[in-house]
Amino acid sequence: MTYITDALDHGLSRRAALCGLAGGLALAGLDAVRIPQAAAASVHATVIATSPRYLCNAVAATRDGTLFLGAPRWDLMADTPSVFRVTSDGMLQPFPGGSWNEWKPGADAASAFVMVNGLHIFSDDTLWVVDQGIDPTKSTSVPGGQKLVQLDPHDGRVLQILRWGNDILPPGSAMNDLRIAGDLMFVTDSGLGGIIIHNMRSGETVRRLSEHPLLRATPDKPLRGRDGHILRDSTGKRPLVHSDMLEITADRKWFYFSTPSGPLRRIPTDILLDASLTDGQRAGRIEKVIDLPTIMGTAIDTLGNLYFADAEHGRIVVLTPEKKQLTLFEDARLVDGDALFITADRRMLVPVAQTERLPANNAGVNALKLPFISLGFPLPDMLDGHKLGGVVSSL
Repeated sequence: MTYITDALDHGLSRRAALCGLAGGLALAGLDAVRIPQAAAASVHATVIATSPRYLCNAVAATRDGTLFLGAPRWDLMADTPSVFRVTSDGMLQPFPGGSWNEWKPGADAASAFVMVNGLHIFSDDTLWVVDQGIDPTKSTSVPGGQKLVQLDPHDGRVLQILRWGNDILPPGSAMNDLRIAGDLMFVTDSGLGGIIIHNMRSGETVRRLSEHPLLRATPDKPLRGRDGHILRDSTGKRPLVHSDMLEITADRKWFYFSTPSGPLRRIPTDILLDASLTDGQRAGRIEKVIDLPTIMGTAIDTLGNLYFADAEHGRIVVLTPEKKQLTLFEDARLVDGDALFITADRRMLVPVAQTERLPANNAGVNALKLPFISLGFPLPDMLDGHKLGGVVSSL
C-alpha cells in the first residue's frame, strides 16, 4: 500500500495524488524555444502526495476534495492498478476495484483498464478515464481495450463505456485526453493525429482533421528534458506523439490544441463542428498561437488564460489572451510537471512526472529519483497585474 504524506487543505485535506508518467510525448524541433523570463509569482506549493512505487500522469478532484489518480503501464509499472481513489485516511485504493484494476497481458480488456493515459472530472463530478488499450509488452492495441469509461466517484458504478470502430479510431489511433463542453465531448488522438467529437445527447461521433500535418509532430524539434537532453531510448529512437493537449475557452469560441513539442494552435470551435466543411477548409482556419518548449500538460481558466507545464525550464507558464507569457510557478522539484488540473476552489494540482528520467526516454538508463511527488498550490487572484480565473464549467 502506498501512503500519503503532506496534505492539501480547503477540501483536499488528507487526500493525495500520485505523480507520474507523461501522458503523451511528441517529437518536434532541434532549437529550444525561448520563453520570456519573468519573476515567478509568490506561490508556495506543498507536496500533496508521495509514492515509492507508482508513477501517474493524471490527477483530478471532485468538488468535495476526493482525489483520483491515473497510472499508466509505462516503464517499470506493469503491475499498476491503473486508477486509484485516495481514501479519507490518505491511502490509495484501486478504483473501482475487481477486474477493472487487475488486467494482465492476454486477459480480456472489455471490463479492465489496460493503458490508462488520462482521467478528468468535469462539473457533474463524474470520473472519466481514457484507456488507450495498448498492451505495453507488445506495443499493440488489445481488442476492446481502447475506450472511455465514465464512473460514479462514490460507489464506482460504471455509468457508460464508449468504444468506436475504425471509422473513428483507425488502426494506430491512441486517444489521449478529453474535454467536455455542453453536450459535446472532444478527444485528441495522439497516435495518428486527429480530433474526435462525440455528441453525448444524440450519440453521433465524428472524426476531424485526421492525420493532418498541423496535428502531427515532426522530427525537426525533439522533446527535451529539464537537463537539456533529448528524450530517446537505448537504441536512439525518439518518442513521436501527435495531437495531445486540448483546451476549450469558457465561451466555447476557441479550441486550442498542441503536440507536446508545439506549436500551440487554435481553431474556431464552430469551424471544427461545421459538417459542411472539408478538413482542408477547416485546416485553413487554424491559427498558430505561439511556439512552445517541451510541455507535458495544460489547463485553461474562465478568463481565457492558458496554463502549460514547461518541462525544459521546470515551471508553469500562463499565456494570457493577449499572448503575454507569465511565469506562475518555478521550482527545483518540478521535473516534467504533467497534466494540470484546476479544482473548484481554485487550486492547481500537478504531478511531477520525471518523464525524462525513465529508461525509455533516457537512453535505457533508469534515473528516477524516489519518492515520486505531486504538488498543489492555490491560484493567486493576480499575476503581474493580470487577473486569473477559475475552473471552466463544462456542462
